[in-house]
Amino acid sequence: MTSRKLVIGTKPLPIGGVTIHVERLLQLLSKNKVEFEFIDLKRVPKLNIVKAIFLAKRIHLHTSNVYLRFFLSLFGKLAFKEIDFTLHGNLGRYKSRVKNYLDLLTIRLATIPVVLNEHSFKIAIKLNRNTVLGSAFIPPDLDKEIIEETLKQRIIKLKIKVDYLFSTNASNLSFDKTGQEIYGIFDLINLFSNLPQYGLIISDPSAAYEAALKEKKTSIPENILLLSEPHSFYKVIELSNATIRNTSTDGDSISVRESLYIQKPTFCTDVVSRPQGALTYRKGELKTALNKIDLQHDNYSGDFKKETDHSLNKLLELYKK
Repeated sequence: MTSRKLVIGTKPLPIGGVTIHVERLLQLLSKNKVEFEFIDLKRVPKLNIVKAIFLAKRIHLHTSNVYLRFFLSLFGKLAFKEIDFTLHGNLGRYKSRVKNYLDLLTIRLATIPVVLNEHSFKIAIKLNRNTVLGSAFIPPDLDKEIIEETLKQRIIKLKIKVDYLFSTNASNLSFDKTGQEIYGIFDLINLFSNLPQYGLIISDPSAAYEAALKEKKTSIPENILLLSEPHSFYKVIELSNATIRNTSTDGDSISVRESLYIQKPTFCTDVVSRPQGALTYRKGELKTALNKIDLQHDNYSGDFKKETDHSLNKLLELYKK
């Protein structure tokens, strides 16, 4: 048996919080000369994945598949392997009690579970004292953040027309355990349709919202721009005045931390703990929160980059074990 470290996950495409984290993580590990092997769950034959798991001694898993997390953690316990995993989401978020229960079992079975917010940490630490409170955010390699010139010009054109330009993103059209649309995009469209002085860019790289809006025969007002092709949301944030995270549930949003990292006013629902500097509001009360725009500089935390450096050091320590 080899002492090889194995990272399991998926890189873009598709574009999403988990895939972006994995891509940047691999770049970070390589840059810091951490030895590892990577297996892409969506691009490597299943037999090869099984072989790699049997050969590895320590495995770190990044997946949204509840059952895969559980079975791999159980296998690790039975086969005397060290299985770490990052929970990219919030504990108890599923409508299915079985899925929520399996997440709790997975935390108990894992060598080191990494959770991304205070709510999840308070639960997980009682089940596994090795639980680590971490962050999904790794600053991007700016050379790899690309947006097509045509998309850039569309954003600039809209920015000229409005008093203030917001941006938001959604990896896909999905719903939480209560049936609410997780990213709150339809609510934002309804709100900004009545706020013509403001602009809104919706990053929709899966094109799921474009399809849903066509199916509903919903027209998009001129102050809203839907980007329905793969692109860098980091570049969209740079071109915006502020960002919005209108979610009904969450883990540790990379886009929220990206926005704070480049010192943009960042509006977020208070459904989970948010980083220092974020402007939080109760779901459904964004219009009231937008009155805080003038306070943008007072609400930005200058310590956010220091906090990010601390998180990166913790992350590297975990992978160097």
